[in-house]
Amino acid sequence: MEIFSQIQDMDDDDEDDEEGGHEFSKGIVWGYFEQAENTFKSMEEAIAEPSLSKLSSLGHFLKGSSAALGIIKLQDSCEKMQHYGNLRDEEVGAPLTEDEALKRIKVLLADCKRDYAVANRWLRRLYGEEI
Repeated sequence: MEIFSQIQDMDDDDEDDEEGGHEFSKGIVWGYFEQAENTFKSMEEAIAEPSLSKLSSLGHFLKGSSAALGIIKLQDSCEKMQHYGNLRDEEVGAPLTEDEALKRIKVLLADCKRDYAVANRWLRRLYGEEI
């Protein structure tokens, strides 16, 4: 959340504009929404191929974006996906088979989408936009 607070600090202080002075941070958040949704689609395609290396890369990508906005649960899940895509369970320090990694990633992607939905609703409310 520290980085997100710094992003909000860059917002214009003019509370009289129609965005309430939050145009800059809102633009970043809405860009994140689009990026996350596109990344989820790419993850689904990588599961269908299957391409574990692509899933690892996509997990790494979304991990960084989520971290920047303080979306910690999604960040942590994406980090797990990054490791599973590399055939590693870092929590126990053990290698995974391709089948086991893919099975875990499928479950993890559902968790990621749920965590994203929670963050999306919270951030939209923060900016005064109900879903």
